[in-house]
Amino acid sequence: MTARRTGGIAVAAVVAAAALVVVLVAWASTSGPNGVLNGDGFHPAGPPSDEPTVTASDEAGRAAGGPQEVAHHEWVRDVAVLLQVLITLLALYLVLRYLALPFLLWLRARISARRRYRDEELRAEEFTVLAPPEAVAREMVADAAAQRELLVGTAAPGNAVVACWQRFETQAAAAGVGRHPWETSSEYTMRVLDLVDADQPAVSRLGALYREARFSEHDLTERHRAEALAALDEIHRTIGIPA
Repeated sequence: MTARRTGGIAVAAVVAAAALVVVLVAWASTSGPNGVLNGDGFHPAGPPSDEPTVTASDEAGRAAGGPQEVAHHEWVRDVAVLLQVLITLLALYLVLRYLALPFLLWLRARISARRRYRDEELRAEEFTVLAPPEAVAREMVADAAAQRELLVGTAAPGNAVVACWQRFETQAAAAGVGRHPWETSSEYTMRVLDLVDADQPAVSRLGALYREARFSEHDLTERHRAEALAALDEIHRTIGIPA
């Protein structure tokens, strides 16, 4: 239920209450003040006589000044009734505006919040978050063919080794394992390879070839490429993926 619809319901309720009060006042005015408000009451001595009964209000009216004074009192009473109607309508409006409408809005918000919470629980049950080691291992296995292609491609051996080693960083980032601010590139790669229990001698050999390609003054040869390829295949073979 929208806020606009809720406000429309509140206005409709006020209008309905006002119409009911107007109907009651109209009925009372057609019945006359004596028949509705005063009445003849109960006569224990038997049925009333045919002689006109002089009431205390009539006596007071005559003593106060006759029919004009009685009409004046009736006008004052009508004004009092009108004020009561206005006060009643104002009270209904205040109740609907400051109690009923806020309650309906609060209830709507609670229902929406519970629905969102239930939907989030359902989504959490459908999509199980993998632990970092498993996520990294699956990413490395899925990207193994592309990583191997970088190493055996047409690029120079040194550039191929560098691209192959840096590919581990890309895989770890894709698995959601970020690099710490204090870590170097090599430290980050060694940490993620340790997460997946990769073969340590193979990791050390490929890391050494990467540093040689990056920081030495001589170029790597095809023999270095073959050594890097053997180390990479051993890493991929020993990556542990939980069952």
